[in-house]
Parts: sequence; C-alpha cells; structure tokens
Amino acid sequence: MVQKYRRKIHGRSRKHRIRTPTSTSRSSSSDRVRRKLESELDSAHVANLWHSDPDPIYRYHQDFVDKYYGAQPWNYPPKPWMANNIVPWLVTLSLLGFQDLADTTSRPNSQISQELEAPPLPSITSSPVTDFVMPTTASFDDPAFGPEEPPAHSDCDFPSNHNYDNVEGSKITKRPHGFQIDPNFSSTQSNHLDTKKKERNLDNQKGFNSNSIVQTPKNSNRLNQSERFYNPSHSFKPPKDSGFKDEYAGPAMELAYYWKTVDYEFDNDEDRRSLLYAGTFIPENNLPLGLEISKDRIFVSLPRWKKGIPATLATISTNSDDRSPKLKPYPDWRWHHLGNCQGLTSVFRMQIDDCDRLWVLDSGKIDITTEPKQICPPTIFVFDLYTDELIKAYTLPPDQIKEDSLYSNIIVDVKNDECERAVAYAADVWRFGLVVYDFFNDSSFRLQHHYFFPDPLSSKFNLHGLEFQWTDGLFGLALTPVDVNYEKTMFFHPMSSFREFAVPLSALRDQRTAENSSDKFVPVGKPRAKDYGHSSGSTIDRNGVMFFNMVTRDSVWCWDTRKEYIPQNLGVVGASNISLVFPNDIRMDHEEDQNLWVLSNRLPMYLYGYLNKNEVNFRILKASAKEAVKNTVCDPNYIVPDSLPSLDVTC
Repeated sequence: MVQKYRRKIHGRSRKHRIRTPTSTSRSSSSDRVRRKLESELDSAHVANLWHSDPDPIYRYHQDFVDKYYGAQPWNYPPKPWMANNIVPWLVTLSLLGFQDLADTTSRPNSQISQELEAPPLPSITSSPVTDFVMPTTASFDDPAFGPEEPPAHSDCDFPSNHNYDNVEGSKITKRPHGFQIDPNFSSTQSNHLDTKKKERNLDNQKGFNSNSIVQTPKNSNRLNQSERFYNPSHSFKPPKDSGFKDEYAGPAMELAYYWKTVDYEFDNDEDRRSLLYAGTFIPENNLPLGLEISKDRIFVSLPRWKKGIPATLATISTNSDDRSPKLKPYPDWRWHHLGNCQGLTSVFRMQIDDCDRLWVLDSGKIDITTEPKQICPPTIFVFDLYTDELIKAYTLPPDQIKEDSLYSNIIVDVKNDECERAVAYAADVWRFGLVVYDFFNDSSFRLQHHYFFPDPLSSKFNLHGLEFQWTDGLFGLALTPVDVNYEKTMFFHPMSSFREFAVPLSALRDQRTAENSSDKFVPVGKPRAKDYGHSSGSTIDRNGVMFFNMVTRDSVWCWDTRKEYIPQNLGVVGASNISLVFPNDIRMDHEEDQNLWVLSNRLPMYLYGYLNKNEVNFRILKASAKEAVKNTVCDPNYIVPDSLPSLDVTC
C-alpha cells in the first residue's frame, strides 16, 4: 500500500507541475486527493508517516501538497503562524540580554583551560592620556601566605591581589598597586623606531648617572630581541610597601650569602679606583646570574648585560666567614679582557660534571639591555678544577648561531663514568634551539622542535607590580639519573610556558637520530599552574626529585619524577617575597648528601631600571635535598592517594 501511495502522489505531482491550475480547479483537485487518500490509507498512519519516516521523499511530498493543493495532512499540528517573526526576535533579545556573559574584556573565563584562555584585551582610548597608569594587578606579594593556593591543593582561585576586577575600562580613576608608566608612554611606544631613544635614568642621583643608558636602534624595520624584551619605554617605580613581608623562606632554606651590590678582589686599591673612574667597573650594573657549586668554591656568572662589568665569571670560597664576600675572577683577571675572544666575554651559566671539570657557556654577546653586540662567537670552555687550566674550548659553527641567538643554559652528561664521552646540551633561549656537543668527536649539531618555542598565552609576567612580556623559549634543562633501562631523560621547558616536556637522551645521540625522533619529544602531565606558572632553572637530585624555580611566585617547588606531573603532585620547598624575589638559577651540589642551591637576583627590576642600593638584592640560599622534601608529596616514599581531586574538575 505504501508503494501504491508513493506512485499516486508522485504521479499527481508530476501532472500538476505541467498544468498550472486555477484556484477553483486546485480546490476541487484537493478534495479529490483527500478522498482518494482516505480510502487507501489510515489517517493515523499517514500522519505518522509524515512525522517520523526517515525517507526525505515524504517530507518533500508534504511540502508539494501544501504548496499546490493547500491540503494539510491528517492529525498534523498546524504550523505556528508567528514563528517566522518571533524566533529571530527572541534570538536577538537573548544575545542582547547575555552580552555581559559573553564579555571577555573584563575578566578571563575561569572555566577555560590555560591553553585555550585568551588574555584580557587592552583598553583603548581615543584621546591622549596625560597621566596614564597601566591597568595592572597588584604585587604578588606573598605566595606562601594568605588565601593563595598552594600547589599541592586543588583550589585554583587567584590571590586577591591578582583579581582581574581591578581592571575596568580605559580610564583609571584610582591608581592600582603597580608600576607607573610615564606621561610620554603613548608617544614613545609609537615612535619606538626613531633613530635615537630617550635616555633612561635608573636612579634618582643628580648629575652624572652611571646607570644611564642611551638606546640607538639599528636602521631596521624589525626590532631585535633585546628591544622586544628588555627595553620598555618606561621606568619602573616600586609599589608602596603594603602587605605582609617576610624574609623567612621556610624551614628547609638557609641563607648562605647576600649582597646589596657586588665587589671584586682587585690586585690593589689603585686598580679599583682607576676602573671606577674609567667606567669599566660600575658596581650597580653587576648582577650575579648563574650558579654552580664545587667542593670548596661557589662559581657565579655575571653576564655583561650592561657596561661596567669587569669580570663575567668569579668564585667565592665556601670557607669564608664573610656573608657578603668579594668575588674573585676565574680563572684570573687575564681571562676577562673585553674583546679578546680567546678569553671569557659574557658567561651565562656553567656546570660541573662528574669528572671535576667546569663547563662554561659563553654567549659572546654584550650590552644586551641596550644594543646587543655579538663581539665573539658562542663558545664552550672546559676547565680542569684541580689545576684551573683550560682543557678545551669549542666555538660553535656559524650555521648554529642564528641572528639574535642567546645561549643561556648548559647541562652535561657523562655516561658510565667515561669522561671522554661527555656530551653537553646548550639552550638558545631567544632562537628556540638546542645544541648538542660531543666532547670526544669535538663536533656539534643544532636541533629545533616546536616544544622549544614560548607559549604566547604564558608570555605575560607580573612581579611585585612590574608587568612585562617575555617570549623566552627553551631555557630549563635537567637530567634524570639512569633508569632501569640504562637510559636518561632530559626534562626541559621554555621560560614563557607553564608546561614541562621530556625527551630520552638516546633520541639525541646524533643529528640523524634527533631529526628522525620528533615523536620522542613529549609533553609531561598538565600545566604546573593555571596562572603565574613561569619557571626558570631546574635540577634533579640522585633520587629523581626535580627542584625548580617559580620566578613569578617567589618560591622554589619540587616534583618526584616518578609521579604524574600535575599540580597535586607539586610541593613547595621555600617561599619568600623578600629572599626569593625572582629565583633565577638553581643547582645541586656533588656531595654524598646533596644540597640544593638557589640564587635570587631580582632580574626584572635590574633590567627595567630600579635596584635599591640600600637593600639586599642578591642572595644565595641552600637546603638539604632530603630534608626539603621530607614528608611532602615530593618525597619518593610518599604514596599519592587515588582520591585526590582532579585539576579539570576545579580549574
């Protein structure tokens, strides 16, 4: 019967397509169709056929009958006559009524994951601003106290001083607790490619200012890395002292050394005075950056960010009773003549291997905060710590040095105690590359991977009211002990990222293997924090526990590498909004009972124009690796419960 019905309707439709019936014939034809169909099919069956049958031909025939015959199917509910007008009206009202819910400029959506969340849009004003203060959140004063969420807890709320409610509109009526941009901010930003930039005063002294820097960019339409990172058109003004301040970093952390400004062991006072007079030594421009620990010495690097840095690598004695000792140039003063590429030019970091050799990564780049100059090629120096004599110096080939490259970190692997088979890994933080150097073959290759790149959603930093944007790539490097498969793993992360990544060292043994092992690079777990999760250096002890610096949280965290990398499994070793302001480097010594060493140096304040000479600015802290993680989630003996809340549920 269904087939007969199909033929009936189909035959009539084709017939009446050819004829153009009048209204009278259409009405009579409709009656005939209705009577004929009533005699052939049950009305309920027809209604059900038009409503639920998946065959689109019935829906097409329904429209055809309605159009040409004006017939409605039996028991078929009539169409709402106002639907075509009401639905668009209701949709419009809904969009208007929920506009506030769709507004993403006032605050980020707390239900969106960090990878997908877009930052707030900047405020725009059409009129010139004469007294503009950047809408900013308050200082991250104390991550260890108050309502702030510890990393091992599942609550992801921000502390009150990071509330986005402080940002409203484009006109600020009350100055927020943050840094101030000078009245010329708008014009200087628009004229950042002028032939000469305004002089930036770094202190309030009258007359000659030893820290004044004149920026003269190259005649190019493209800004170099230092102009993007370290040359804001404003001067940082520290916020007023409000809130709880505490120098105590925790029960495990011990303050070992500290400096307001650093000084050196000169041969005599006359040499010091002559260097001061010539501007070769400007004490406030010297910033300790890299750290390494030997048995009886601590190595400190001082890159030549600015002028007036007489030595770029120095030591202090661990036997000294002076808590603010003078730095002794290493190996001696003869190695630090600027412009001599056979010596040391601008050292960022170094590492001591298991064979008592010091590996020094010299970037060869000076004046990074003004106009960077690659006066010498990046070089890896290897010294014998027993004699302090140079063992080998390896200069990177030109094809491994990109424009604006900045080699800033190095780690060394000695497998099976074969000192001649050592391999070094050097990170290019500005051009997102990794150089692998084979000590035995005296050769190297450069590798790039998309995990080396910065995360654009993690490039905004806030440190005690100072807001800035860095797009730093590969930076943190750390090696695990040998596992059951006689394999080591390298954990790494970009500076501008909240994620950790890993790759087995077997995938990096030669250039062909590395280029064909892209899938061996993997992300580890989940982001370490929803916000303010930037980490600088990292290190791993013999028990497989990683320690890493949280630069925008004034703290040092830990993670047992045998556990899942999620916030619930991350612990806090130490936190202080005085002692650990921007913990920059972190190293593990080589003692039987290992100690963790941390250097904090307030680097952004140094780069952007303010360090109080009357305050302690640089600190070296230490902690027993075992005691630091005892009875914490980072303890290798700690068993993680299966019932811990998930990050996805709360964040």
